[in-house]
Amino acid sequence: MSETGVMMINRPVYERKLITSQNEEVVKILIGARRSGKSSLLGLLGKHLVLNGLPEKNIIEINFEYPRFVELQNPANFYRYVKERLPESGPAFLFVDEVQELDEWAKTINGIRAEFKVDIYATDSNSRMFAGEHLTYLSGRYIPIEVYPLSFLEFFIFKGADSSDFSIHEALYNQYSQLGSFPAVVLAENADFAQSLLGGLYDSIYSRDILLRGRIRNETAFRRVANYVFDNIGNPTSANSIANTLKSAGYAITSDTVDNYLTLMSSAFLVYPCTRYDLRGKEHLKTNGKYYVVDSGLRNRVLGFRNSNHGHLSENMVFLELKRRGFDVNVGILGAAELDFVAQSQGARYYIQVSETVLDPLVLSREIAPFYKLTDGYTRILITKDRADYSRDGIRHINFYDFLLGLNL
Repeated sequence: MSETGVMMINRPVYERKLITSQNEEVVKILIGARRSGKSSLLGLLGKHLVLNGLPEKNIIEINFEYPRFVELQNPANFYRYVKERLPESGPAFLFVDEVQELDEWAKTINGIRAEFKVDIYATDSNSRMFAGEHLTYLSGRYIPIEVYPLSFLEFFIFKGADSSDFSIHEALYNQYSQLGSFPAVVLAENADFAQSLLGGLYDSIYSRDILLRGRIRNETAFRRVANYVFDNIGNPTSANSIANTLKSAGYAITSDTVDNYLTLMSSAFLVYPCTRYDLRGKEHLKTNGKYYVVDSGLRNRVLGFRNSNHGHLSENMVFLELKRRGFDVNVGILGAAELDFVAQSQGARYYIQVSETVLDPLVLSREIAPFYKLTDGYTRILITKDRADYSRDGIRHINFYDFLLGLNL
């Protein structure tokens, strides 16, 4: 159990990253949406260290979500607290939850890193903290570790289900896409409690990471923009198009305001932008990118559950899975043609199309047509929910559920 009383369940992929990143010279910062499991991962790392012989007193833990640590938001108080608790012998670890609440956090953390022999791990729920002059104090001295809500495979593990049983894939995916993937929500005892948790989570992200930090005065305007983005995942979106749509509905808003809202939503990991990449010109395009939401359950909580738009939701799931695997993901542009995703990592590149089904030959022809416009030798992949194999002409077909459950590209 964690200090909050919430059950901690292993997430081996992240745990391995934390265990293998032990290095006193580099600060490890877990970034991601609130309640995605960052704090629990620190707890699991602490448990691992103690089980391997580290005395508990050698781990200094500070969680700024707890009122008792509010005075430590002052850098001098924070420094004094850490210094007084450093062990006289053996390795020392410092865990700081919601480090962005610490005033001048980058300067303070770097000072402790430089002065003391201590391995530092921190969590952060707002990527805007990684911009600005203050972060120069940690330049080259930190590594970000992105943490996402549960993958479909982790959802299976949380549910105690057998991922090799094809017969349950669709039913559990329906639960996953409706309920969402935040650990506490998945572990909720009933649907009403799960919805309450989702509502509280959205309000927390909205009020603390967006409204307060973004100094938003017009809450109603922001909610309209957020609803629009949630309702249009996977569609080309721009600040101008949103502003024009809202204006046509009678709401006065500027594209600059919309652009600020989109930045705030992305910074709070509520949505993730997916920019367009011109494959011929080999450049990123600034307009009409797409947005994908961090969690489908959160989206359902805001918009209400809709038994439609399955295609874009499937795209959203594939996008998040690619991000979890460390890919840089863009929309591919080939003249008038478009590829759902161009995924790149460490020199590898994959061209990906996502469709619900290609049982209809016309749909299959439409989905794979962009592949034939490509002139390089990188792998082309079609992802659908069909179990029949539609691989052809060097195009690899992968089942949607198998991919979400860990099948490699």
